[in-house]
Amino acid sequence: PRGAESSREEPRGAVLLAALGVRVCSASPSEWCGFLRQPHAGAAASRSSLLELCPKLTPRYYTISSSPASDPHRAHLTVKVLREPRRGAEARTKEGVCSTQLEGLTAGAPAYVFVRPSFFTLPADPAAPIVMVGPGTGIAPFRAFLRELSTAAVPRPGHVRLYFGCRRPEEDYLYEGELAEHLRSGALSSLRVAFSRAKAQKVYVQHLVAADGAELWGMLQRDAHFYICGGTAMGRDVVGALQRAVAAHGQMSDAAAEGYVKELQAKGRLTQELWS
Repeated sequence: PRGAESSREEPRGAVLLAALGVRVCSASPSEWCGFLRQPHAGAAASRSSLLELCPKLTPRYYTISSSPASDPHRAHLTVKVLREPRRGAEARTKEGVCSTQLEGLTAGAPAYVFVRPSFFTLPADPAAPIVMVGPGTGIAPFRAFLRELSTAAVPRPGHVRLYFGCRRPEEDYLYEGELAEHLRSGALSSLRVAFSRAKAQKVYVQHLVAADGAELWGMLQRDAHFYICGGTAMGRDVVGALQRAVAAHGQMSDAAAEGYVKELQAKGRLTQELWS
């Protein structure tokens, strides 16, 4: 019947915003915060009414950086606390919603979490080489891998390599002591570290992957599994470096190398967990 749609009662906040000329769907989170802080003449709705229109916070996903084999009663997280100047408004501080909450928890305080399956699993064949690329907090799943491998009664015969990246060794070299111990024990065969701010010329993990192209191609011929965790741009650059290595050392065209890398993904031998 005519007017059936308009019979549904609009949220009070939507009515108020419409009266004030604010487009609900186009408001960014920062615009919402600014709007809520300001007094508005004639505004009859409460802040709670306005908050009814705000989208719910999406979950924050953190990869567990421990293994039940080494830590049966604990789950470790590797989290960077986000607290930095806002772009375009440097006088104001941008703070991460979840990371700052985790930072503020005291020992024994409850945290509301849930667990979902991970795409990162160790190869079934212990002889298959493992190549891990995880700069910054992207090291989380690979720390879990190494902690699990370190508990094995028999050392893994396949080569295990980690590419890690950070700004400076004295500033943000995560788990430096643990990685050194894994090298000594044999759980980690080789460690390649890129320090992007230690020298005049910036070096990132994708540069090391490119430099090791011939060696990585040899590992791929031995059914290596390749894992990448970190930022989207980094992941794209690492895959690009790997694809160029396949083309150069596998004597393939660019199109054939691209197809080869896609096949690795389809077979579960190239796994990525990336965020923007």
